[in-house]
Amino acid sequence: MTPTHLRSFVVPFMLATLVACQKPKAEPTTESSPSATAESTPTAPAQPAANPGAPIDPGALYALDTDPQPAPPPSSGLARVLKGLHLRVCVRADAAPFGAFASGGLEGFEIELAREIVQTISIDYKQALRPEWTVVTAGERMKRLQDDGCDLMIASFSHTPERANELALSKVYLRTDKVLLAQQKVTRKVPIIAKVGGTTGGDSAGVKGTERTFGSYQEIVYAMDMDEIDYLVTDRPIAEHLIRSSTRPFVVQKTIAEGAESYVAATAKTNPELLAAVDRALETLARSGRLAHLHRRWL
Repeated sequence: MTPTHLRSFVVPFMLATLVACQKPKAEPTTESSPSATAESTPTAPAQPAANPGAPIDPGALYALDTDPQPAPPPSSGLARVLKGLHLRVCVRADAAPFGAFASGGLEGFEIELAREIVQTISIDYKQALRPEWTVVTAGERMKRLQDDGCDLMIASFSHTPERANELALSKVYLRTDKVLLAQQKVTRKVPIIAKVGGTTGGDSAGVKGTERTFGSYQEIVYAMDMDEIDYLVTDRPIAEHLIRSSTRPFVVQKTIAEGAESYVAATAKTNPELLAAVDRALETLARSGRLAHLHRRWL
């Protein structure tokens, strides 16, 4: 090979090599480098898998509960209630604000009180009880309870020695006044003094007139609207509700006896275990403030 031929071969080769050496190297990217991805993206620490069989934290709120009451004797009325998961309750539906029918069903102070008692007994005995209502009038409520028409009566029922001889009565959950309700202007020479049968109407505070007995407070309201009565002796919360309900002007003319009426629940005398559970529930409601809350809301 002549020098001329050698030069024509070597020069192009050296130029090509020089160009190749001058090209910039490609930068590694995160897309093309798995190791770069692992280093640039922090990973969260692995979470332990849920363990359904893990022990319950005794300090957790969902783990807290009250101590259960001892189981009642198997033959008792309370045992029957707990087994059947319902408590039959006799209530009034004519004695607002204690119990009356409304658009949503029964409502009133004693309706809510009965629900609270049932819930508290449920908590005490770890059973999901529900109330089963039996509507009674004032005149029939004692007989319905004695004939096993219900387990518990919460029906605007005042404590008297005579009633305590026939039924087992609870602790007092309300004390109220006996008052005289009167028309704002009485025009009859011989006034009509109304009374609801089966109630503790008592003394009419010296008012003279003709007594007339009604079956319910709904009948009383109708008689008030029709100008058929002049006076009524009743408990203060009921009197105040009747004034709001009547289309004619009535007023509480006087307080006959302050704090004379003591409202109690009742069971049959053959059911002492249930009465004890009701008394325990009433005390729990009083100590928690729930009983006072019901007083403020309804009375």
